Order: sequence, then C-alpha cells, then structure tokens
Amino acid sequence: RGASDNPATHISAGFCAGFVASCTSTPVDTIKTRLMNSNPGQYKGPVDCLLQTVRNEGPMAVYKGFVPTFVRQAPYLVVMFVTLEQLKGFFRWVDSRSEPPAARN
Repeated sequence: RGASDNPATHISAGFCAGFVASCTSTPVDTIKTRLMNSNPGQYKGPVDCLLQTVRNEGPMAVYKGFVPTFVRQAPYLVVMFVTLEQLKGFFRWVDSRSEPPAARN
C-alpha cells in the first residue's frame, strides 16, 4: 500500500532525502576540500587523498562536515518536496475542473 500522500509524508521524505544526500556528498566534498587546500604534491589525486585520510584519521574522517551539510540540505529538500506535492495537487484540481461537463460523468 505504501505511505499515505500527505504533508507529513512529504516532510519525512525530505528529511530522508537530506540524510541520504548528506551521506553520499559529504565524503566527496571532504576530499575535494582537502585537495584544494593541500600543498602541491601532498596528494597524487583524489584516491590518494582518500586513502591517506582514512589511514591517518580513520574512516569517519571523510564525514567531517556532515552536520552542516545535513542542516543545509534537509530543510531545502523538505520545502522542495512539500511545495512540489502541493503544486501537483493544485494542478490536478485545476485540470479536473477544466474538463467539459460531458466528460465529468
């Protein structure tokens, strides 16, 4: 049956999407930032940067900055999902009212 189609579901979907987006983008962003701020020749490339970071600081080091990323992405995605679904409902309503009277029967 799935989840009901209401604002609470859309808010939950936004938070879940923000969490998944943060989990996937934070490691990439962390490595990119380290590469940009490194001295020339410190890393051979992104993979080397990742391996050195994990070796020297542990696997959770790639998630530095997770909280600010989540705090930024989750509210954006909540607003986006709620707005999208409300607009879809509104346009469905407008479309249903624009049918000729004979087609409504």
